[in-house]
Amino acid sequence: MFVDPAPKLEGLAAGSDVLPAVLPTTENLLPPFAPTSEQSWLTITGVTNGVVSLAFTADIGPARTANITLLGQTIPITQGVVGTPPILAAAQMTSPGVLQFVFTNNPSAAFTVLSSTNLSLPLIQWTIAGAATETSSGVFQFTSSPTTNDAPCFYCVRSP
Repeated sequence: MFVDPAPKLEGLAAGSDVLPAVLPTTENLLPPFAPTSEQSWLTITGVTNGVVSLAFTADIGPARTANITLLGQTIPITQGVVGTPPILAAAQMTSPGVLQFVFTNNPSAAFTVLSSTNLSLPLIQWTIAGAATETSSGVFQFTSSPTTNDAPCFYCVRSP
């Protein structure tokens, strides 16, 4: 039988994932051979056809690691890993007071755009301007709401 012990990296947001299939997929993964996690924030949610499904709660940082034990193998799951930074591809004013920018990153990633008129404020005090939309695989776009004042506005892109 084959169990892939490769570590998995997860973002900060709560979510779910699967491990690579145990081969052969007919391998008995029911108790007493069921996969286990030693941390309460990481739970095994099911096993189907040799595929182990897992779920994890949100992490506010720093990164944390839990281990799944599967047929004698230990598989580390690390959550809170900083992902790839977005790469700005284009920015333009589409009309007075409306900024649109495009950036690239990993396909299916999720991003929130923050804004502030004071660049020195901590990010926790910035305003959530909205979510970036994935317009094609790995290409994201954000269009700001129209503004009527002349104060400069700064933007920051973060993953949830």
